[in-house]
Amino acid sequence: MEFKVENYIEEGLLLLSKLVSYKTVLDTFDPKKDAPFGEENKHALKFILEYASKDGFVVANDKNYAGHIEFGEGKELLGILAHLDVVPVEGQQWKTNPFVLHIQDGKLYGRGTMDDKGPLVASYLAMKLLKDQGFLPKKRVRLIMGCDEESGSRCLQHYFKSFELPHLGFSPDADFPLIYGEKAHMTYDIKGSLGEEEIITEFSCGNRYNVVPALATMKLKVDYRKEYEAFLQKKGYQGKVLEDSYIAYGVGSHAMVPNKGMNASFILFEFLEEIHSTRLSQFFTKYLTFDPFGKKLGIDFYDEEMKELTSNVGVVEVKNGLLKIGVDCRVPRSSLEKRIKEQICKATEEYQLKPEFLSFGGFHYVDPNSFLVTTLMKVYQEVTKDTKAKPITIGGGTYAKFVDSAVAYGPMLPGREDVCHIADEYMVLEDFKQAILIYAKAIYELTK
Repeated sequence: MEFKVENYIEEGLLLLSKLVSYKTVLDTFDPKKDAPFGEENKHALKFILEYASKDGFVVANDKNYAGHIEFGEGKELLGILAHLDVVPVEGQQWKTNPFVLHIQDGKLYGRGTMDDKGPLVASYLAMKLLKDQGFLPKKRVRLIMGCDEESGSRCLQHYFKSFELPHLGFSPDADFPLIYGEKAHMTYDIKGSLGEEEIITEFSCGNRYNVVPALATMKLKVDYRKEYEAFLQKKGYQGKVLEDSYIAYGVGSHAMVPNKGMNASFILFEFLEEIHSTRLSQFFTKYLTFDPFGKKLGIDFYDEEMKELTSNVGVVEVKNGLLKIGVDCRVPRSSLEKRIKEQICKATEEYQLKPEFLSFGGFHYVDPNSFLVTTLMKVYQEVTKDTKAKPITIGGGTYAKFVDSAVAYGPMLPGREDVCHIADEYMVLEDFKQAILIYAKAIYELTK
């Protein structure tokens, strides 16, 4: 079997450029419409399905929730699970248009190039390469593409009501060499009314729970503009005062690694606690600020295999005297749910606030000695010549959790900068080429 990846690179870049041009950011979810996750997601899905159909693949569209591209025969099904939706770019300072593929210095810039349109294209080209070579897999190979991975995966929940679950598979939406375990995912809100003593009239920070927000703005009853400018200079933080708005700039990051970002809301609450302490600023500084592992809340749990719990304050809103704080936690063991909720209830009650627990689940684990893991590791090592990197566990949640025997597999190589969910997202061109080769050989080894 020949794996001539170079023959597909030009096509791959054109295909990726088209997919990046679709602004597949969730606006509103409306199950009554034929575009439940928005028109851009619908059009992107329609485009890739029509493209694959012209290439001779069997395709299916599940009411614009998700779709698939398939070839091969057999009772068993190998699933490759990728997504077309992306996180927002608002509040981020991009050097180029995030929805135009920009190639510079061997890097492919654009929203989704790494998460997850680039890996989706690499997976598709891997399938096409094998098909063009006349390979006849003994299992059906199906690239399953969803449109809501970043906001709850309602896409695949709907899809798998009508279509079968794969027997095994992988999701090209994380790291190489391989991820065999994913932490449980917990989201919750903290809500309450602000008293007359509160000086915040408006606060806006973040729009997704799974992103460390890089921009926060607030308005106050009291004029502390000079004090804020002095505070920024003293602390070395980035921000400004624009008319009556106090603005802070942080550093965006994926919620599974909040320690790699700088939450912009924390800057503003640190300032308030220093200059004009209130019940809200006291709560934030006592239990939330600059604490990516939940130590202040007493939920800093650790598991030797699944590693530490992480906690990200993704959304902070104050409007008309009402407060909402949206938090994303990645939990190393499902058995910790009760203890975590108890600690959160204890902390919020102290400050007359109330938690609303939105979701908990998604813990996923595949035996590191299984056929799937050992086969994929063998392919990775043969292609990259890297025999030192070991399979890992992560806090991120991928589509792999939908399939009992599925893992997250690439595309980010060990040592690469994690640019998912932040400004100037990119994928290294050579990594894109290598991902096509790895996925092609992986499909071949799993289905020959």
